[in-house]
Amino acid sequence: MPYPTLPFPPRSEGWTLTIPELAEVMGEEAFNNPRDHGYGECDPETRHQLRKVRDAPEVHVRIYRALPAGLGEINTGDWITLSRDYARQYAMRDDEAAHDWPIVFADVEARTVLTDGKDLDQYRYAGASLSGLRDHAAGA
Repeated sequence: MPYPTLPFPPRSEGWTLTIPELAEVMGEEAFNNPRDHGYGECDPETRHQLRKVRDAPEVHVRIYRALPAGLGEINTGDWITLSRDYARQYAMRDDEAAHDWPIVFADVEARTVLTDGKDLDQYRYAGASLSGLRDHAAGA
């Protein structure tokens, strides 16, 4: 049985801004009210990670991805997020929690996370592919 469509990575055009670069140019007010500055919704975990990077660009950030059970990987070019809650939205398949996909996560160098600077919830992973990641229940 084929898997349902995975969240696809953003096209590479425009996705060249690293999150340390984004965090550097964002003013404090943009962190506090991202929607007012054209960044869309942004949850507290994402804001926390971006602030952490702004203060120390060499730090690692936690990235998340929802995908079918047992795949356990994040590949170069994959769509990712900095928020477990946002990944959980993509993990939901229907009204049955038992059908939800698990979430995998990894801690990576912030410079390997790319953005187009328009949506603080969606990113593209530009580091080396990661495999053997453990599935975590979306609701946990």
